[in-house]
Amino acid sequence: MNVTPSIRLAVLLALGIVAPAHAGDTLSLRLNADAQRGGVHLVAAEQSTQRLRPNNASAMGGKTLQLVGRDAKGATLFVQSVRDPRHLHAESFDPVSGRIQQVHSVLLAQQQFEVQLPYHPKLASVQITEQGQGVRANGLRLGEVRIEQIRQLLQRKAKAQAQASNVLGSELLVNSGPASKRLDIVIMGDGYTSADMAKWRSDANKVANGLLADPLFAANKTAFNIRRVDVVSAQSGIDDPPYNIYRNTALNATMACSGIDRLVCADSNLAYNAAAQVTSADGRDVILVVGNTTRYGGGGGYIATMTMHSAATELALHELGHTLFGLADEYDYGSCYGSGEPSAPNVTRQTQRGYIKWGAKIAGSTPLPTPLNRYALGTVGLFQGGNYCATGVYRPTENSKMRTLGYPWDAVNWEAASKIFATYKGDDGSTPDPDPQPDPGQGGTTVTGNLRGTGYYADHPNPYQYVSGGTITGTLKGPSNADFELHLYRWNGSAWKIVARSESPTSNESITYNASAGYYTLEVISQSGSGNYSLTYTMPK
Repeated sequence: MNVTPSIRLAVLLALGIVAPAHAGDTLSLRLNADAQRGGVHLVAAEQSTQRLRPNNASAMGGKTLQLVGRDAKGATLFVQSVRDPRHLHAESFDPVSGRIQQVHSVLLAQQQFEVQLPYHPKLASVQITEQGQGVRANGLRLGEVRIEQIRQLLQRKAKAQAQASNVLGSELLVNSGPASKRLDIVIMGDGYTSADMAKWRSDANKVANGLLADPLFAANKTAFNIRRVDVVSAQSGIDDPPYNIYRNTALNATMACSGIDRLVCADSNLAYNAAAQVTSADGRDVILVVGNTTRYGGGGGYIATMTMHSAATELALHELGHTLFGLADEYDYGSCYGSGEPSAPNVTRQTQRGYIKWGAKIAGSTPLPTPLNRYALGTVGLFQGGNYCATGVYRPTENSKMRTLGYPWDAVNWEAASKIFATYKGDDGSTPDPDPQPDPGQGGTTVTGNLRGTGYYADHPNPYQYVSGGTITGTLKGPSNADFELHLYRWNGSAWKIVARSESPTSNESITYNASAGYYTLEVISQSGSGNYSLTYTMPK
């Protein structure tokens, strides 16, 4: 398929072995990770019916945290991997050329982060281990959260809370729908005094307009909300230690974080506390702290940062490419590690057309690998260099926003991002029947749709369905002048894998599969041609 199934990790955040007892019931846990003591402990808890937010644990490789939910007898209820917040991949770009200049691996002493988990009625504990390079095979245990702790914090949250004195309020700058059904971007300023509030509101509008000026975000405006949070600081500006500037601010934002000149950090605890005053767990999928300075800088991670430098929006968009869409860096500067196939949809080690993630988008006349400086900007091919490796790893285009700031999102990145946005607006890139009906004659569900050309695809059910076990069937009927294929995917805990396929030279395909318990989805994909199709499938619940 032309977009790797692992990109769905950004949408299917909390997939596990057993589904939640009540569809949509979700626990939002705020955890504190201590790099010095090596532990993780619970700070706050909320319950909601929110859409599980993007995660992309493996977008940039490195260490992750694994959270395993268990019942009182120790049986596994779910497994989830998230990015380790203590390890920050800090990038420094030239604000004029947009090219990468430095890459640093930063170990943060203390970081808070939010994760979403299924609220299973048998949940007794959540065990947290460190995974990744340099960690033993079964992981390094960092902590355990008991259900009694979670319930105590839920009860505390249910009681009336006084609003923090430095949070004046908030306003929706872009309102596309309810928070539980949209991607919610929260922007809050740091280093703005009460006298600076008019400036802050103007700056917030500039940030929001900067995001909307990007063609990808403009095309998907109906998928997200943008909320401005008004936070008052005692002094104007933010810390800038190289210039001996120190300010008393609400979120403790600072330039030159960890000694890296253009890296901006904010206190994650203070940022989450401020956001929680004016949003529910549904309403803060992405938090972006804006520092009141025009010096160039920013940063990614669970709490993203930027300044009011004119080029900082491009940096923020690049970081959102990681955080929201699971895209890898396409430059070759930094430490090249690993020999396996990267999970991100925009880098690969494959060189055979049929195995390249975006192979369907490469013209037959384009050589593989693809030489530099010979094709128009945006031409999809197989260009050497990416994911910090100068050789052995390939990217889809010669240049894109994930390689050099200021460049467009290329076709592969655009499609991967659009798949994420689509989950928030009910559009998967095809035109499926919006109201699929059970087919009494077949004993299953029949959907219809249209694939617009080679490489297009659609998933049914979208995004997935939990199957307790039994026989899954799928029967596809497509146009006679096209070649549509049918694949059955299963979530294995870290990625989507094909477990059954039907790939005849026609568009009439059929699958029967004896399924174990897990999450499944059927995919209709065009190997060649376009047209309407119907798919009848059964998935025992």
